[in-house]
Amino acid sequence: MQKKSDLISEYKKWQTKAQLHTGTKIKILRSYNGGEYVSNAFKAPHFENGTTHQTKVPDTPQQNGVAERLNRALVEMARTMMRHKDVDQDLWADAIKTAVYIKNRVTSRALPIGKTPFELCNGNQPNVSHMRVFGSICWVVLHQSHIDGKIGDKAAKGVFLGFADGSKASKVILDDGKVVKARSVVFAETIVSEVAEVAEELPGDENVEFETVLRSSSVGETVDAYNDVKDDKQALS
Repeated sequence: MQKKSDLISEYKKWQTKAQLHTGTKIKILRSYNGGEYVSNAFKAPHFENGTTHQTKVPDTPQQNGVAERLNRALVEMARTMMRHKDVDQDLWADAIKTAVYIKNRVTSRALPIGKTPFELCNGNQPNVSHMRVFGSICWVVLHQSHIDGKIGDKAAKGVFLGFADGSKASKVILDDGKVVKARSVVFAETIVSEVAEVAEELPGDENVEFETVLRSSSVGETVDAYNDVKDDKQALS
């Protein structure tokens, strides 16, 4: 929500979606005791639907323990993901959304053994083969119409911010600050040396060349491996 006044409209959207996907009516809603939750405007939908609205006593988070623990878990997940890839703190909202996405697709002790929230809600196991590391460097493969000339870049570098809402696409913030949704994305999740190997899979006839070097541990000098092997062959002949 952008502001507290958006609560009613956002709650009605959530209520409709939750009841449609679960096939169950909401009987009891428990919330904070904030002014936006006890206003007459927020009470009206409950009177219409027969929903019981409960509010917790101020300064007693234990009365809403499940939600409090989940919120703490999501914040800790988001913090860990952001620190792992040194992501800018301004992107915390995307980290939280990604944490929720992950949380819905993993098991917990509160659920039946081997079950995930996604499976209990939708009736089928989630597909996690598309999961990527939040904050990873990636390249969005550009459509032919977006390539500048015959020798323009075929991909744009960015940072992975999770998965786009309502579409089977990745959410990426490009180096120029623009946020895009993309389906064809090449990721570099771990070490830098994997980037060149993945780059060979990009469309086109790119050839990635490597210069093999050896680093001396004693003097810290860089030696060309090709010349080193050549000298050895000459010595043997």
